[in-house]
Amino acid sequence: MFTVEVGQSVIIPCDVENSVGKNKLIIKKLPANGASEKLLSVGNDKVTPDPRMTVDGTRLTISHTRPRDAGTFICQFDLEPPLQLRHTLDVQYAPTVRALVPPEQRVAKGNSVSLECKAHGNPEPIIRWSRQEGPLPSGHRSQQGEMLTLEAVDRHMEGTYLCTADNGIGEPASAAVSLTVEYPPEITTEQGIVRTGEGDTVELVCVVHGRPPPDVMWTLDGRKLPDTIMDTKLHQPQQPSHTHTTHDTHLSQTHFAHRHTLTINNVKEKDFGTYVCIAENPHGQKTAVIQMTSLPKPPQLTSSPNGGESTKYTLTWETESYYPITEFLIKYRKSHLGAWQQRNHDMVMADSWESVSRTVEPNSRATQGPRHALAYTLDALEVATDYVAVVRVRNKYGWSAESDNFSFSTKKAMAVQQSTSGARGQMNAAPLLMLLMVSLVFTMMQGSTSSHYLLGERFPATLAVSQSRQ
Repeated sequence: MFTVEVGQSVIIPCDVENSVGKNKLIIKKLPANGASEKLLSVGNDKVTPDPRMTVDGTRLTISHTRPRDAGTFICQFDLEPPLQLRHTLDVQYAPTVRALVPPEQRVAKGNSVSLECKAHGNPEPIIRWSRQEGPLPSGHRSQQGEMLTLEAVDRHMEGTYLCTADNGIGEPASAAVSLTVEYPPEITTEQGIVRTGEGDTVELVCVVHGRPPPDVMWTLDGRKLPDTIMDTKLHQPQQPSHTHTTHDTHLSQTHFAHRHTLTINNVKEKDFGTYVCIAENPHGQKTAVIQMTSLPKPPQLTSSPNGGESTKYTLTWETESYYPITEFLIKYRKSHLGAWQQRNHDMVMADSWESVSRTVEPNSRATQGPRHALAYTLDALEVATDYVAVVRVRNKYGWSAESDNFSFSTKKAMAVQQSTSGARGQMNAAPLLMLLMVSLVFTMMQGSTSSHYLLGERFPATLAVSQSRQ
């Protein structure tokens, strides 16, 4: 067996003992593909027209071998019976590969698709599928075999799939198949709620995917925003984004890659409302809602859950509002009273909330930009008790949503230290106990009065106070 790589030279020896000098050496070939036998030379006379083959005595030399040179070579002397020597030549060559499917594949989302290719080479190549953009949908870097089947395709499976054949001879060969997935629009928003104020500039953004690329439009409170005030330009990802406004500078719409932006300059009261980003292509329609509001953000409680006194607790919170906070509402109750009861098929609270509402004076607020910090002290609480509270705040446009439930607790009452020195200690205990009782009575008499603080300062007594059971 003689093995060579394509392009190399090989010598086929015919060293057969020739006892009769006048007998000629005959060299023949049986092709590896099963074709009929071919006569190459008789003695020193070459019969084959192939210029790459030369005969020198008992040697056949083949230069620049090709795959078709592979086969069995027979060295034979014209004797009775014939004397033969056989040599097998194996010519190895690098693989070639071709895809058995069109190079551009388009498939609808949810369907399946099979990609197939064929390779040739010697030795037999190993075929692997891979994806140019990263791992295959299975998560593997590659998969062996002529066929790759993708089930329930989605847009994340798009890309260029490579069929690569390798047998260790020369460079691996590859064939590419591009997969495009057509699917209905998909939308996400960068912010579902955008808080702003009059005179500001704000951007509403929705990120849109779809194949074919969806058409995008905006509505405000169910009304389509007029096309006459917007000139939308479609921008490729590699190009800078430019906005061209034809009739009005109040609204403008831009599109960069998948990012669609509605810019509102010099916000007016009429601009607040519910904006809907609508994307549509032949496969369907999808919407996303962005609420542009001037209402305060739900408060975030910042006080320590265990920072209360025995009968008082100061709630502190922060909120975000582009306008002054004019009022707040606190609801609180004992934690263990929160069980629900079934009554006449309606769910009702077993115990109602205590409610405290206060009006905030215009100059009694602490702000840093749109952030507002407020505080209020609850009085007449029970000793060593767990409570839960929620807070709402209000500006000139209305009330915020409630804060998350906030749990806090009051401390135990301070114990009175008694002397352990006999009768004298017992005598001293009596006036101390009376003093404590008087103090408690005074505290209970003052319990109906609550203190209202903003960052530690008591509000004026002229503020309206209302405590009620709801």
